[in-house]
Amino acid sequence: MKLNKQEFKVLVMLYAANIDGNIQSEEVKVMLEKTDFDTVNKVEKLFDKMNDAQVLSCILENKADYAATEADREEIIQDIISVIMADEKLAVMEELLVKAMRRVLA
Repeated sequence: MKLNKQEFKVLVMLYAANIDGNIQSEEVKVMLEKTDFDTVNKVEKLFDKMNDAQVLSCILENKADYAATEADREEIIQDIISVIMADEKLAVMEELLVKAMRRVLA
C-alpha cells in the first residue's frame, strides 16, 4: 500500500505507540503536533485493520521513498522517540522497538 510521507510517519508512530498494547491520548497528541488530524485519523483507521506483519510490510514497502537518507531515518526515529516518551516513561520494550526500527529503516 502506497503512502505519502506524512501517512508513512504517522503509521510508524502508531506502530511505536501501540507497542505496549494500547495507544495513549498523550501519544496521539504528539502525532497531532507533527501532522494534521485528518492524516492521523485516516492512518489510524488503516492501522486498526492491520496486524503487526501487515504494518511492517507497509513500512518496508514505503521506506525507500521516505527513509532513503540517514537524515530521513533519524527524523523518523526522533518521531518514534517523541511518541514513546509522551507518557514520560521509557519501557524496555520501547527501547527495543527503537533499536529494531533503526534496523528496519536502514
